[in-house]
Amino acid sequence: METPSEELVKSIFAALERDTRVNLHRYPVKIEDEDGVLVLEGTVENIAAKRIVRNTAHRQAGHRPVLDRLRVEVAEPEGAGHLRDEVVNLLREEPVFKECGLYLREGGQLETLRVGRSDWGEQRIEIEVREGTVILAGQVLSLTHRRLAEVLAWWAAGCERVENLLHVVPPEQETDDELTDAIRLVLEKDPLVRPDALKVTVRDGVVTLEGGLASDDERLLAVQDVWYVPGVQDVVDRIAVSG
Repeated sequence: METPSEELVKSIFAALERDTRVNLHRYPVKIEDEDGVLVLEGTVENIAAKRIVRNTAHRQAGHRPVLDRLRVEVAEPEGAGHLRDEVVNLLREEPVFKECGLYLREGGQLETLRVGRSDWGEQRIEIEVREGTVILAGQVLSLTHRRLAEVLAWWAAGCERVENLLHVVPPEQETDDELTDAIRLVLEKDPLVRPDALKVTVRDGVVTLEGGLASDDERLLAVQDVWYVPGVQDVVDRIAVSG
């Protein structure tokens, strides 16, 4: 007789098998129950697959906690130093974080990269890189800041996983409008996507993209950019390609 945990894991895999955006045969994932926590492990093909597996597990698990340890496949793994430097540069050069303090944690030591200067409250991001994983800790002023910091970490070459431990101070309630603003900001940051050609709508975390882009590559990039934004539950692609 199957235990409730075994039944739950089977139901998750059954739901994932029906989703053509996830290739479990080429990229198998492991789901285990560790003291009541569902743990997801393995390497998936892209950020969309990672989010879909996690969101599906959450929906099926109900109130049971889910720990996402999934990694995204990278074309060519980079050394820790290269990944660290790229994450640091992306955050340091981003205008949104120009008044944010930046710190690098290595070997148990915390190095100051830039002291924060803000009239709106303390902002600090601590960066740590371990075996392809970027860990972000500290505090920022808004959910949009928190989401953008994670997206920039994902955009660094060689990033396989991001642990976003940033706190929003003061706390901010998540809404579809705030998520829409964050998505639009991320699309504007990608030089390979024309955000003015896209209409973004969000309902209960489900994002619909409409409009027209010049190529299928640009369409796929836009969809991928949206999936990088934490909090997105699903993406409906209604983008027309004119090329």
